[in-house]
Amino acid sequence: MGHKSENRVCQNCKEKFNIEPDDFGFYEKIKVPPPTWCPECRRMRRFAQTNEVVLYKRRCDLTGKDIFSMYPSDAPFPVYETEVWYSDRWNPYDYGMDFDESRPFLEQMFELQGKVPRMSLVQQGTTVNSPYAHRVSYPKNSYMTFRASYPEDCLYIYNGKFTKDCVDSSWIFDSELCYECVNVEKCYNLKFSQESKDCRDSFFLYSCRNCSNCTFCVNLVNGEYCIRNQKYSKEEYFKKLKEFKLNAYLGITNAKKEFDKLRKQFPVKAIASIKSEKVSGNWFSNCKNVTKSFDCVNIKDGKYLFMVFGAEDCMDYYEWGNKAESIYEAVNSGLNIARLYFCNQCWMGATDLYYCNTCPGARNCFGCVGLKKGEYSILNKKYSKEEYLVLKEKIIKQMKEVPFVDKRGIKYYFGEFFPEMFSDFAYNETIANYHFPLSREEALSRGYEWRNNERKNYEITLKPEDLPETITEVDDTILNEVIECAEKDNPDSVGAFRIAQNELNFYRKMDLPLPRACFNIRHFRRMDKRPKLALKKRYCKKCGIEVETVYTEEYAPIIYCEKCYQNEVY
Repeated sequence: MGHKSENRVCQNCKEKFNIEPDDFGFYEKIKVPPPTWCPECRRMRRFAQTNEVVLYKRRCDLTGKDIFSMYPSDAPFPVYETEVWYSDRWNPYDYGMDFDESRPFLEQMFELQGKVPRMSLVQQGTTVNSPYAHRVSYPKNSYMTFRASYPEDCLYIYNGKFTKDCVDSSWIFDSELCYECVNVEKCYNLKFSQESKDCRDSFFLYSCRNCSNCTFCVNLVNGEYCIRNQKYSKEEYFKKLKEFKLNAYLGITNAKKEFDKLRKQFPVKAIASIKSEKVSGNWFSNCKNVTKSFDCVNIKDGKYLFMVFGAEDCMDYYEWGNKAESIYEAVNSGLNIARLYFCNQCWMGATDLYYCNTCPGARNCFGCVGLKKGEYSILNKKYSKEEYLVLKEKIIKQMKEVPFVDKRGIKYYFGEFFPEMFSDFAYNETIANYHFPLSREEALSRGYEWRNNERKNYEITLKPEDLPETITEVDDTILNEVIECAEKDNPDSVGAFRIAQNELNFYRKMDLPLPRACFNIRHFRRMDKRPKLALKKRYCKKCGIEVETVYTEEYAPIIYCEKCYQNEVY
């Protein structure tokens, strides 16, 4: 018998939300009850489990070695250098606990979570000269690079794949020699550009395809030697390009202001998608039947996803994928995984896990933490297959009857993701604080931690306004300078920054001026170049039909539906 849509009231925000018939079908298939939190609150809860770009210097609690870590030195659990964590020098089963029927299961899980050692940084595969890289696979000579696969000679990258010699870019894939780019793919020598693919040797492009030697262009396809979408001869193009002085800080500052105004004079497609069908949300490539999702590549049958690739039949999933199937309420999990429910940081063939945290390669586990390749285990205690299956059902039954209750009185029965207080990180260290900003008081009232920005008393040796206009005026003495951040009073600023040798080499090779702001500020500026992850109803400016889009009137005054955009642009 088919289900009908149902309206429920969110436990967290008290707003109404809808559960659709297909949602009920998915929950029944994986044998979990429907959620009691609305989709937005569920997303916020998942986002709060992840420290994105904050690193600390501390000691490894096993070797005493100085290391870089996503966890500060006062974390409640031991933290080991990643290589040491994977070794046989410690045993996660030493922390095993017996299930206590008299206490809520999640209370026991929380207790275990405070004891078991964690890895300092998430790094997969061979890591070469990349101590400041986190949530990466096979990094090489990369610095302050996050959520990236196969980055090489990269600096300040957030969410990339197969990138080489790229700096200050986000959502960048299969690209080389790119700077200050957002949502670009298969590009070469591209600067200050967004939403573009197969472009090269260009500046300030937005939503362009297969363009070369173009500047200040929007929605251009197969363009060459174009400025403001107007064709020039090769000689005219380079002569005019020099007039913009895009190798000087002031020239770039003026160009950014002009381009922001220019971009808004062109139509934006309601949904940024390529080779996709039956999708809602934004940024899709080769997806089918994926709704209310964002940044998805090669996905079939998904809902409420963000930054997931290579996955099928998943819901409520944040980040990763890569051969993932039947995943629900999971964070930072991927690489040949299947049937993960309410899990965080589980990868490398992890299958059939419930309520697990940092369990690479584990199978058939429930409520485990830091279990490497564990099997038939509950609360880090090993059982026979038969014992495991019996106890697992017993715990599920108990969780359905005896909830964990947080300090706000919110009840967590079986079927809910980890409570907010389970986050290993301070709220303002996580991506949640960007998408769902809270004050310190609000975060603490919900059970989150909050970490005040501990700025070091840098001895500033150079003010940003005293930096040279062009890189040709910079000599190697800049490597010894401590530069004040141009937005030092911004709460996100670390106050000052330095220029590294490989960074200086890049600016020289690309003929780019030095930055004036610290990494954090530059990172959030790029984040702000994308619209927020909130869908709204608008109308196609050309045909008038209603469309659903993330683009606000302010961000994109002119919205086109897919058909009108294709007819006009391509």
